[in-house]
Amino acid sequence: MELFVADYNGHRLTARDVSDRANIPPTVLSRWLIHLTEIGFIVGDGDGNLDDLLTLSGKALDSIEAVMSKANELREAVS
Repeated sequence: MELFVADYNGHRLTARDVSDRANIPPTVLSRWLIHLTEIGFIVGDGDGNLDDLLTLSGKALDSIEAVMSKANELREAVS
């Protein structure tokens, strides 16, 4: 979500920024970056370098927007 909000606001974050903001241990985030790159959610070289600027892929943005849309539908259904 950090990357989604940053992207929406026209900002880019490094993995280290995300690690610090979300209090995620760097080693854990590095492994997740490799995985997210492999499944096509992060655009990059997939080496888990915490100083790289991160970019969400179109696939990731579409997936997040779909989840948020569904959440909004559910919220409206119970209102």
